[in-house]
Amino acid sequence: MSERIETDILVIGGGLAGLALTARLAADGHDVTCIDAGTAPSPKTAPRDQRTTAILMPGIDTLRKSGAWDAIAPDAQPLHGMKIVDCGGANPVPRDEAMFDATETGAEAFGWNVQNGLARLALATQIDAQPNARLICDTRIGHWIARQDRVLATLSDGTPVSARLLVGADGRGSVVRMKSGIGLRKWGYAQKALAARVEHTRPHEGVSIEMHHVGGPLTFAPLPGEHSGLVWMNPDAEADRLAALDDTAFLEELNRRSDGVYGEITATAPRALWPATTQVATGLTATRTVLIAEAAHAFPPIGAQGFNLSLRDVETLATLCATADDPGAEEMLARYSRQRMPDILARTAGVDLLNRSVRSSARPVRDLRRAGLSILGRTPPLRRLAMKIGLGR
Repeated sequence: MSERIETDILVIGGGLAGLALTARLAADGHDVTCIDAGTAPSPKTAPRDQRTTAILMPGIDTLRKSGAWDAIAPDAQPLHGMKIVDCGGANPVPRDEAMFDATETGAEAFGWNVQNGLARLALATQIDAQPNARLICDTRIGHWIARQDRVLATLSDGTPVSARLLVGADGRGSVVRMKSGIGLRKWGYAQKALAARVEHTRPHEGVSIEMHHVGGPLTFAPLPGEHSGLVWMNPDAEADRLAALDDTAFLEELNRRSDGVYGEITATAPRALWPATTQVATGLTATRTVLIAEAAHAFPPIGAQGFNLSLRDVETLATLCATADDPGAEEMLARYSRQRMPDILARTAGVDLLNRSVRSSARPVRDLRRAGLSILGRTPPLRRLAMKIGLGR
């Protein structure tokens, strides 16, 4: 057992969101402790995480405030444009598209695409450099009592912790959410998402492409060099079939479905597969407790909305804590809930509707989706409005 830890804020979960919050709060002068059940990020293990995340400009601003962005940027790829391609016809080939160019918003880029493992390492390094922040890995929260003035917790190694605020950043199966008595609404789509890192022969030029096939979108997110992060959503049986293919057969299928948008796809890293579900907490707070990121909301990977919604949680909570005498006070948490819940519900509903429309095999739905995309792509004011909404501004 270690000595008792006295801290302002105890963050449970050392994924990207939990680390981003820890670094952001520490930069504002709070004493922050982050607990994670996994192993600590290291230069040896970080590159193994092939998952990628598109971080849009408001989220980049949050990472800059945390002091971590300068370390993340060298491995990041600017996202100059996003192209949505409708492939919902009788044959799975492009039949319409809409291009969204960042220069229309007055910016050089919508944001940057990063490799998750490298971003997590940069955040952990930034936390380690702060005297008022600590990351404790290979450790879980055992039990805790949320009193009116403090949270008293015991870690799995027996270390006692006293904090003024407990933050649940511990993902979809959040222990903090469940043990705090906060409810959850959850539903699925009989879909799975397959992720990998691929190489291709044609330069991506910093443009992300989201191809809307019947059954789910096929998305390429640009990475440095002629590489892209792939997220491919399909009905369960098809996703399982694709995951089971050897690399040669998988590349054949992927080249056929991608229709040469980046030339020939020549190589793929190991693939990951997970169910596509949506869930949203019925509340965001309990006594001296608050939820952020996937502990509060999660949905299918469409339109670069998931982690950017989480970073808005981070920024809102950090901004409120900066002016609060007590970060765990009831009124402070009520303000967080009032500011975040409308955005969370609106984004969840929007992604749910889009995913259902893309997945649908009904021809009227497919044709209506194509017509909407065509109008959006050819109407500059609507296109700029869509970009503004997508950026969360």
